[in-house]
Amino acid sequence: MIEACAIVQVRLALVRVDDAWQVLHGEVTMSEAAEPKSRMWRYAEELFLERALTGEMVAGLLRAEPQQIDDLKVTAEAASTTGTFQRFAGQADRHPARMPWPRTQWEISRSNSGFSRQGGLMVGDGPTFVSYEAAFCSFFYSAPPSNQASHQPHWRVTRLDWRAWLHRVTIAADAMTIEVKGTAGEGVTAELSTPTSRDIRPVGRTGRLRLRLPHGLAESSLLVLRQGDDWLDYRYFHRPGVSSESDESVIWHQPGAELSLLLAGGEGQHVEFKQEVPSAKDSKKTVLKTVAAFASGEGGTLLFGVDDDSNVVGVNATDLDGLMLAVGNMIRDNIEPEPPYHLRPAEQDGKTVLVLAVRAGGRWYALNPLKPEFYVRRGASTPPARMHEIVAKFGGNNAAASPY
Repeated sequence: MIEACAIVQVRLALVRVDDAWQVLHGEVTMSEAAEPKSRMWRYAEELFLERALTGEMVAGLLRAEPQQIDDLKVTAEAASTTGTFQRFAGQADRHPARMPWPRTQWEISRSNSGFSRQGGLMVGDGPTFVSYEAAFCSFFYSAPPSNQASHQPHWRVTRLDWRAWLHRVTIAADAMTIEVKGTAGEGVTAELSTPTSRDIRPVGRTGRLRLRLPHGLAESSLLVLRQGDDWLDYRYFHRPGVSSESDESVIWHQPGAELSLLLAGGEGQHVEFKQEVPSAKDSKKTVLKTVAAFASGEGGTLLFGVDDDSNVVGVNATDLDGLMLAVGNMIRDNIEPEPPYHLRPAEQDGKTVLVLAVRAGGRWYALNPLKPEFYVRRGASTPPARMHEIVAKFGGNNAAASPY
């Protein structure tokens, strides 16, 4: 597929080996509509490169055939014969970045046991960084330093799907309006399914469609764009009014719905209340288990500033920045990999509540990385995952994506 593309967008992390530069990690995006980008950060022993290259040249690298890129001789170890592929909906929070379009993503494993880059300050033609990890996270993800570099596959190949995608979904109290973009033309339908109903409508030439919601949006609603038996894009709403704020495609025209519905429904499969942001070790672990379980499962929301009886007690509004930093550090330092989440303050009954929305990550998220612990959500409780559950998830499409 790569070789058949005239041009692909490539980002490479390279290390100097003798008179050449060897690929440590490569990300390839197949999309004729993508805007070409060009960047190079060059250091004494490491180099980060972003270029639009021919598909033939990149396919050669995957075959371990040396290539000349600008004035660089670039080599790569032969790609492993093992790996995984998975399809993602638009706005899915996955590496390398959140994208509005659906995509298929292949992750190709390393043929050796892995690599690590040691050393201190990196000074060169690119920005100065305290470590290789810091440079890697900044170049690939525009993110602060973490241990992501050592957990990456050898190659990550992404093919964007431009046939049809959900550009905007507007949800009101009595209707859902969807706007579809893409190249598919005729034959695209929209299906809205709930545990008790199903509504399928053709998407016309305008790309706009209005679906009636006589009783509002039901819990566990699934909106899917289809072409025959093939899905093109989807959004899943496990609870009405609940979605990640970072998903810009979903707009709620239900003022105050999210927090009110979460409080009214009480604690359960996708919701947990905490009276305060924890400071004690045991209290922190209770929160972290829930975050890991939400991310490993179907996602969910924690509300800080709400007691077990759904009463809003609020958090200290004069120290919001400190509280939000404490929650972020707690997650970042104890869960591997760092799960997808969004943390924000909200007002309810004149008091401030911290809303921690955790997205489903489609893989295991481990508490205590040095001695991994895996958790699941069952109703309003968060027990350890059973052995068969751990084996089943690692044995499927998520196996190669996990660092463990």
